[in-house]
Amino acid sequence: MNVYTTDKIRNVVLLGHGGCGKTSLVEAMAYLAGMTTRMGKVADGNTISDYDKEETKRLFSINTSVIPVVWGDTKINILDTPGYFDFVGEAEEAVSVADAAIIVVSGKAGIEVGTKKAWEMCEKYKLPRMVFVTDMDIDEASYRQVVEDLQQMYGKRIAPFHLPVRENGQFVGYVNVLQQRAKRWKEDGTVEKSDVPDYSKDNLNICREALMEAVAETSEEFMERYFNGEEFSEDEIRQALRVNVADGSIVPVLMGSNTLARGMYTLLVDIVKYLPSPEKRSCTGINAKTNEVYSADYDFAKPKSAYVWKTIVDPFIGKYSLIKVNSGVLKTDDVLYNHHKDVEEKIGKLYVLCGNKPEEVKELHAGDIGALAKLSQSQTTDSLSRWWRVETAGSFSFTAVPGRGS
Repeated sequence: MNVYTTDKIRNVVLLGHGGCGKTSLVEAMAYLAGMTTRMGKVADGNTISDYDKEETKRLFSINTSVIPVVWGDTKINILDTPGYFDFVGEAEEAVSVADAAIIVVSGKAGIEVGTKKAWEMCEKYKLPRMVFVTDMDIDEASYRQVVEDLQQMYGKRIAPFHLPVRENGQFVGYVNVLQQRAKRWKEDGTVEKSDVPDYSKDNLNICREALMEAVAETSEEFMERYFNGEEFSEDEIRQALRVNVADGSIVPVLMGSNTLARGMYTLLVDIVKYLPSPEKRSCTGINAKTNEVYSADYDFAKPKSAYVWKTIVDPFIGKYSLIKVNSGVLKTDDVLYNHHKDVEEKIGKLYVLCGNKPEEVKELHAGDIGALAKLSQSQTTDSLSRWWRVETAGSFSFTAVPGRGS
């Protein structure tokens, strides 16, 4: 796999109730990105994410998997988490290294307990987020009901980006609320412009108003203009969305069909466009020797440090320590210090994992998620660094190591 700089990385965790469609969403995104020639199915036990024997037997996710999806010049590290509460620790691990979240909701099942838990987890870790409504190919799915329920629970932060277009019970296209235009899918998977259906116009006006309210809430100037009846330009709306989605004050709602791989293109585009790269997130700690605050901030120019957030032991591929690089650029054969165990670790080769399939890379830049094979002493929650120690994800503590250069 190619090397990606910090600004070209997105670390996105998928959260939601068990069975809402997270793993099948990963399959659809990977298929659209050209990673696979056909989509796997949870029911068939052949998805990229669910590779563990127990997962393929029970037909649901037990472990968090990392699936790097390359879209254009950006690598999106998708963290597919279990939805059932028995495995909430796996979700917590993934959230600790994510920079944004997508809360997945079934359009048929609607808001569930796991949806609310996912929102609470995002609030706890201050993660910007999107909501993606799946199952829109099912006639009983109600996108409007999901949006209304979200707005009732979370207020004007909820901003619907799209509306479904149906004909004869089939999911055939969508309306872009911002542009107020409709698009239909052709048989080859591409889209063509079309008129907004008459039956969608009333709902479009409602969703458009909700989007404008969400934008107006982002600044006093916009609020004053909104109450004065002024229209925002499309450029003004997009700029406001870029800023306020990234800081969590606006939560876009998108929708699609995982089984038909429809809605994935707009989702991937909006992930790159609106969700923050690691460089937009803070990563601070304390120099335990001087008690001074140290800001790593996923800066590639600072001393190397990485956090071991998960360890997997697979009978086929062996032991891998999953890491997030907090600063600097890790390279093959670097020697890093583990303060917790007071040992040096030669990291050897660098990898990225796609499910349980390792792929070698030359470098991992600050903010990226990768894997190290067969570390002798390091365990989950340990840190590796030239100078510094990372104790916990989200709240970092760094310790200077005398005599060890950067």
